[in-house]
Amino acid sequence: MIATAMIARRVVVVGAGPAGLEAARVAGERGHTVTVLEAMPWAGGQIRLAARNPRRRDLMGIVEWRVAELDRRHVDVRYDVIAEVSDVTALDPDVVIVATGAQPQIPELVGAHHVVTSWDVLGGDVTPVGDVLLFDDNGTHSAMSVAEMIARSGARLEIVTPERMLGIEVGGMNHVPYARAFNETDTRITLNQRVFAIRPDPKGKKGRLCVEIGSDHSTHRSVRHVDTVVVDGGAAAQDTLYRELKPLSSNLGAVDVGALLGGRTQSLVKNPDGRFQLFRIGDAVANRNIHAAVYDALRLLKDV
Repeated sequence: MIATAMIARRVVVVGAGPAGLEAARVAGERGHTVTVLEAMPWAGGQIRLAARNPRRRDLMGIVEWRVAELDRRHVDVRYDVIAEVSDVTALDPDVVIVATGAQPQIPELVGAHHVVTSWDVLGGDVTPVGDVLLFDDNGTHSAMSVAEMIARSGARLEIVTPERMLGIEVGGMNHVPYARAFNETDTRITLNQRVFAIRPDPKGKKGRLCVEIGSDHSTHRSVRHVDTVVVDGGAAAQDTLYRELKPLSSNLGAVDVGALLGGRTQSLVKNPDGRFQLFRIGDAVANRNIHAAVYDALRLLKDV
């Protein structure tokens, strides 16, 4: 049960991924006037990418329920808005929540311009065919999910990871469907190695690539000849708006950790001239899973 706030406030949430949707839902439950600004024409953020895997389509329920709750609470959700500072301040907010998510990051390697990201494949912008090498430098569901999709598509897939096991951040029970897919498609799995360089294949047909792989623990290197290199290197926080808003905020974007853990209202003041409180949550802080993003929002907003 989320208690109604003693004083109704104007809350602006930037981003309608899982963290932003939960923040808006909880703020609405608290009785605040809530406006959500979302850059895309729809809500969901990275969940929409994850749900492109047919086996994981039920993840959309996380989004659909929260969107319905926002409708029930008459939250003003504005799509196709790439929010800038002026868009936020024009709403005269008391509280601003930045939930702008993250962007895929590519590990440092020679020839990085030859790769595509797991997000490109999950989003349908790229359909790898032929010989495909997936460099998983993250070990989470995003890499495993795109690997499953590539393997099931009929491409010849090799997964390369510097970790001692595949999908090191994926829970044991979730490994089963991935392992089944890789077994049934003869996917090659190479552990304890990473991609060091990617170059055009001088002896192959146009577009083919030479991929140099090896271990962090040895100078030995091997070469793979492939059509496409897909990389999953995690995601980097997209926090530009948060940093631009910090000087205008009363708390300078800081969180009173003691109050957060104690379930108390955030009352930190570092800038008496600040116009609003500012917080960031979810992947706008650091790459995390759906559960952590939702909890980020709930833990903070239940006391705002």
